[in-house]
Amino acid sequence: MARHKQIQPQDEPECSMDISSLIDCCFLLLIYFLVATTLIRETKLDISVPGNPDSTNKAPLEPGRITVRDDGSVYWGGDMNVGGPYDPNLDSRSPSYRDERRLAQLVDQLTQLKQQADSTGTTPIVMMLAEPATPHQRIMDVMAALAEADIHTVAMNVLPKE
Repeated sequence: MARHKQIQPQDEPECSMDISSLIDCCFLLLIYFLVATTLIRETKLDISVPGNPDSTNKAPLEPGRITVRDDGSVYWGGDMNVGGPYDPNLDSRSPSYRDERRLAQLVDQLTQLKQQADSTGTTPIVMMLAEPATPHQRIMDVMAALAEADIHTVAMNVLPKE
């Protein structure tokens, strides 16, 4: 009978991985992301925080209210007509073009509001309400009147259905 030779398995060295190159890659990636990342700077928000009611702050003026209707007519305070209907066919070379677009009565009312606010030391605030089908040019005319009166705090909204 033949003898069976038993083969002894060789002792294999324990497997290990050299991770020193991986550590180098991690440091390089870390440095890359630190350099490439843009840092966001937080800016100061200019907001008014309600103060103490017992403080000596002056009470703000009642905000001015401008209403612009679908036909382009402009009202101050809800009932005073300060601008007639908008005429889209008005020729820009006609002498009345500038007068109709300027809204002189509205500028006068806004100037009075600005003077009242300056005398009390407050900021004038205007709320502009417009109907959805208002011509865009008429909104721009009102904004030009606000700029002419040097009023910069304006709230705009759609006029609610009655």
